[in-house]
Amino acid sequence: MTQIQQLNQLMSDSVQDAITYIENVSEQKVELNVEGLKQLDLTLDELAKEHQQSALDNKTLFTVSTMFGAFIGELFKGQRGGEWFLDDSDPAAPFIVLNYAGKSYPFASVCFEKIVNNADISVCKYFELALENKSK
Repeated sequence: MTQIQQLNQLMSDSVQDAITYIENVSEQKVELNVEGLKQLDLTLDELAKEHQQSALDNKTLFTVSTMFGAFIGELFKGQRGGEWFLDDSDPAAPFIVLNYAGKSYPFASVCFEKIVNNADISVCKYFELALENKSK
């Protein structure tokens, strides 16, 4: 299995972890769809509040950002397509993006940014922009 195949499998598998996490927090059934994305956004709101009160450790931040990024990315892949890619150009800070139509979508980084720096970020809005192919 190639690195890209392994990464695609990892991200696909991570969706179920994200769903389980969101369901535990929201106590609602969650599916890989736009309604589930709204629940994910609310879960990120709660994590941002938690992080402001008592900083989450880096491992937790990386883990939740990656699994929530996988949820958003796999939802995007289902609607548009794309391929996961590990950008390790900076070995100290590798990150995962979804490449599609000549653009890269750092869904996990958007989740991280919302938790750590700007709770006003809407992953729903970012997803919409990505679908419109207007994201950076």
